[in-house]
Amino acid sequence: MGWFAQIPMGVWGVLALGVALVFALVVPSAEAVARLDGLTFWVVRWFHSLVWVLLAASFFVRAAQRPEWLGLANLLAMAGGLCYVVYLVTVSRAGV
Repeated sequence: MGWFAQIPMGVWGVLALGVALVFALVVPSAEAVARLDGLTFWVVRWFHSLVWVLLAASFFVRAAQRPEWLGLANLLAMAGGLCYVVYLVTVSRAGV
């Protein structure tokens, strides 16, 4: 199993899923988010959780220690980073 900071990748994956669950269940500024509509609502409400799900998937793929899967793990992590940028820009523009 791969390691990062002396912690197995599978543990990082479980921790990332935990963070995703917290952000899926707890909505910061729920009243402000509820006033949004369409794609803006969807991005502000769900993209932060999606970021953590993608990072968890990347950790789990890395935990498999299959060299041929490292490209997939990198793509998942980059997709998470891109989702986070979209989330931050949308939150900033929405004023939430």
